[in-house]
Amino acid sequence: MARVPAQPQFGRLRFRWPAPSGTDPVTCNEDGCPRFASHNATVVDSFIGAVLDTRGFVGVDPIFLFLQVPCDLTPNCLVHSGFQLSWEEVRDRAMAAASAAQAANPTYRVVVTGHSLGGAIATLAAADLRAARVAADLYTYGSPRVGNLALAEFVTNQPGAEYRVTHTDDPVPRLPPIWLNYRHVSPEYWVEEGSDGVATADEVAYCPGYANVQCNGGTTGLNVEAHLWYFQEVSGCSSDITMTGGEGGMSEQDLEAKLNQSAEMDKQLANNLQAVERQA
Repeated sequence: MARVPAQPQFGRLRFRWPAPSGTDPVTCNEDGCPRFASHNATVVDSFIGAVLDTRGFVGVDPIFLFLQVPCDLTPNCLVHSGFQLSWEEVRDRAMAAASAAQAANPTYRVVVTGHSLGGAIATLAAADLRAARVAADLYTYGSPRVGNLALAEFVTNQPGAEYRVTHTDDPVPRLPPIWLNYRHVSPEYWVEEGSDGVATADEVAYCPGYANVQCNGGTTGLNVEAHLWYFQEVSGCSSDITMTGGEGGMSEQDLEAKLNQSAEMDKQLANNLQAVERQA
């Protein structure tokens, strides 16, 4: 777990094109990632959420459609349509940059990392890079579910390190819901730091499973602050998050009620799935 906290620093980076050369050192604005800069790391793909707030994710989808589209990574693969489209917009350039960087630095591994909705894009990026035989490690923080069980199993079983980190009752990893055919990659590392605000190893729970509701997936509520802290503040590049909508928007109370109802449905389904597995 010692390697996990370092990566959220890249949640403060935005993808920019043209991408840096594979021989260029990683640099961060406002001393955003001193631990990496001091070690002259050279190969990093970082994604941050274009829409960090839960309202942007749920409020525009009032009937909880969370549409899925087929993907070509593995048979029966389905992925959230918006995540797939976002990844496709940068896929060719990102793949070319990462491949060139690794070719220029064969002793390095590619690290793909993202916070919030950027974690979903990072998951798809890592899957494609690994499928293209690029050695890639995946670190996500507060990532939503990306696709169905076929996708989750495929990404989980690919070579490469994988850390899906969640924080207390962060609402974003509970979406899209299990009951709409979404599953998380496994395992989850669930952080519950003490009152001192510093997470220690014994405050990080290891939570395996694609539909685990014993950790973050079992929480309720709309704690936006939990989404903005992953070992450190990670909202440095984002606009201020507001949970009070404008005209025609969903109220905070309505949004929280919808999230809580969805979480309860997830728990019931996950428990039923576990019961079936025990009987098998």
